[in-house]
Amino acid sequence: MSEQPEKIGKYRIDGVLGRGAMGVVYKAFDPGIERVVAVKTVRKDLVDPDLAAQVMARFQNEAKAAGRLLHPNIVSVYEYGEDELNAFIAMEYVEGTGLREYLSRKASFDIGQIVAIMSQLLLALDFAHERGVVHRDVKPANLILTAAGALKVADFGIARIDTSNLTNAGMVMGTPSYMSPEQCQGKEVDKRSDLFSAGVVLYELLTGEKPFSGSIEAIAFKICYEEAKLPSELSKLPVSAGLDAVVQTAMTKDPTARFQNAKAFNRALRLALDPQLNVKREAQDATEINLAAVTLQAQAAAVWDDTTLHTIERDLADLVGPMARVMVKKAAAKSRDTAELYALISDSITDPEVRQRFLDGMQKAAAERSGATKTSTGMRGTIPPQLRSFSGDVQPLAPIDPGFVEQTTTRLAAYLGPIAKVVTRKAAKEATNRQQFVQLVASHLGAQERAGFLREVGYVEFE
Repeated sequence: MSEQPEKIGKYRIDGVLGRGAMGVVYKAFDPGIERVVAVKTVRKDLVDPDLAAQVMARFQNEAKAAGRLLHPNIVSVYEYGEDELNAFIAMEYVEGTGLREYLSRKASFDIGQIVAIMSQLLLALDFAHERGVVHRDVKPANLILTAAGALKVADFGIARIDTSNLTNAGMVMGTPSYMSPEQCQGKEVDKRSDLFSAGVVLYELLTGEKPFSGSIEAIAFKICYEEAKLPSELSKLPVSAGLDAVVQTAMTKDPTARFQNAKAFNRALRLALDPQLNVKREAQDATEINLAAVTLQAQAAAVWDDTTLHTIERDLADLVGPMARVMVKKAAAKSRDTAELYALISDSITDPEVRQRFLDGMQKAAAERSGATKTSTGMRGTIPPQLRSFSGDVQPLAPIDPGFVEQTTTRLAAYLGPIAKVVTRKAAKEATNRQQFVQLVASHLGAQERAGFLREVGYVEFE
């Protein structure tokens, strides 16, 4: 069976939007009502057998949770289904950029834009909470900003529904840096846990930093027992005492001392922005975001050497024909380095066998340029075989040590959540050196996420 099918259920598969640890998110087309959708899949054969029942139940739970939430700030779910290979969810296709990408690129939001982002998030959470759904994984990676400035909340994969016993006390679920104290301690959670996580997102928007950092254990300890610095102490923005107080209330350790619902959080946030604001008017009036005014740290698309692009185009043309020119041109316009260029091109190749041949060719070319006589074995075929540091030096084949595995797990958890531990554990067993380990781990991420993750761990892919 091919890696990328022509159809899943009734949906025609048109391309890849992202890759995860256990499946792929596809751009697809619903022929029945002629609309573009996103189809999120879990490959049954890729699920750890020890976690299979829980993972599949959680995936179906995502469909149930989001399926009851029809709101302009929540990604709509249309259908859940299964076939022999996959379980899948068909959902609204959202053209936009994840808030995680904005933050990774050091986006400079002003106070008004931050409040607009948070107001939409809180409107979505209030709607979900009123219908008995607690998200439990509110974080920038699950928040999408459209070009029109609308925010969409995605991924209810570990949501708790009031009628569901899928997740119980004693189970630690969520992404470490954004979990509430009660989540870290495996206690019962309710809507106030989401509000703590929303407070962490607000903190990061204001300061550009997460309030709690370190190893997974250190983060959990700090969340439960230490207070974060006030945003005004770190932010370059004019953070008022009132805004500091809003963040402190949202991130209070004791749930009973936090905002008790999203409406209260939203109202306090808007009052802190402008005490004279008429809080009785419709909250939607305060949710417009002018994304064109948001400045990003300079990471524009690379200025590519024509010879490089022509070489890639020529090699690709042998595999896909005349479309190679268009594919290379589009990928070059969006990519900031060779890592993203290769990844974007490979993701646009629909035939898995052709994609693998393209990646093998890129591996061979990279090895020839580096003078290497061997290429890495056991790789998943999604990344060229060598990594280098930001200084440009080719990294020696460093051994894998537990400390590095732990650090990588912490960083990967921001993208994959709790499954990060499973991914890094498997990679550490398969890899013979640190570079192979990083490559194996990064292969579980989509093109943009992979490039960002590699930058975070101090590597770029070798040109």
